[in-house]
Amino acid sequence: IAAGHETAQNTLSWTFYLLSQHPEVREKLRAELQSVLAGRAPTVADLPNLPYLEWVINESWRVFPPAWTQGRRSVNAFELDGYTFPADTIVIMSQWVLHNLPDIWGDPQNFRPERWDTEHNPKVPQGAYFPFGMGPRICIGMPLAQMETKLLLATILQQYEPHLVPNFPIVLQPRVTLRPKFGMKMTLVETPKIS
Repeated sequence: IAAGHETAQNTLSWTFYLLSQHPEVREKLRAELQSVLAGRAPTVADLPNLPYLEWVINESWRVFPPAWTQGRRSVNAFELDGYTFPADTIVIMSQWVLHNLPDIWGDPQNFRPERWDTEHNPKVPQGAYFPFGMGPRICIGMPLAQMETKLLLATILQQYEPHLVPNFPIVLQPRVTLRPKFGMKMTLVETPKIS
């Protein structure tokens, strides 16, 4: 429960930060929300009709993954990329590193939700994107985190624009989760209604 709470909090913080830095993405998302929801509260049934919202959250998790690294202990010996590892090897996998590889993402330094448009972009290679882990030990809370962050963002962004407080320091604090060290001081500005 604690991990789920912090993951949602960090996702909202980092997504607000990214949207405050990329007003063109924020406006495109607001237009989608207005088109689908017309100012009403979102429901789970609305989520399949909000693809850009999903792309924004996926891209936020790529840039600032909820868990930035994870380890596993191998039960058996295994081979990977020409190297042999004995049983009982501790393997550290870093979402932070893999989510920022130019060979996979092209321009990983850019916050670009459109990269998740599978109709116009190549599919992400298996194992290149795993904000909640992967395989049989993937986080069981992932579906809840996906749903709650979409519903929260869709609700909040219909009424408010997030703006980072000027000169507020953005410092990463990598612990179990990747959190902002000093929090994320934002001003939520009431938005004019889209007509």
